[in-house]
Amino acid sequence: MSLRLGWKFFRSFLRSPAQMGGVIPSSKALARAVAETVKELLEGPQTPLIEVGPGTGALTEELVRLANLVVLLERNPEFAEDLRQRFSGPEVRCEDFLTTALFATGNRGAVVVSSLPIRSLPHPELFRARFRELLLSGSVRAVVQFSYGWRDPLGLGDLQILASRRRWVLWNLPPAFVWTYRLKG
Repeated sequence: MSLRLGWKFFRSFLRSPAQMGGVIPSSKALARAVAETVKELLEGPQTPLIEVGPGTGALTEELVRLANLVVLLERNPEFAEDLRQRFSGPEVRCEDFLTTALFATGNRGAVVVSSLPIRSLPHPELFRARFRELLLSGSVRAVVQFSYGWRDPLGLGDLQILASRRRWVLWNLPPAFVWTYRLKG
């Protein structure tokens, strides 16, 4: 991660801490842990991989190596433009996760990596409901979410959805957990 991207991330944090969730981008160790988890969930390189809220692309570097079809869904226009310039393979869409039509099109069975700071977002229940809807409808086969707390960040574990804490990453500031969500059975 370049100093310029780190500074851009920090400036965005100062403007809107709740939307950024952290002061600095995710570490390489967290990116590798998320990528290892995603690799276990992919049915192969043809499985669509969608990263929601990639920001400056701290996780994206690892994710683009895993699938042939990668879509980056970033709401911040400045970050979206930086992602377009930095990565030539993925499709970058400057859209809001809650309102995008991306999941209504040919991405069924996708694995979704959420880099959204769920707990610090305004109205986190809307994001949780959207992830739940996507899993139950079969639009996505799995969701991967990292979190800085011990508790399930999406709160989706129930009779239909299996929530699993998969990895603990100490080499991140703050330390993080990687969670997965899939339909049971």
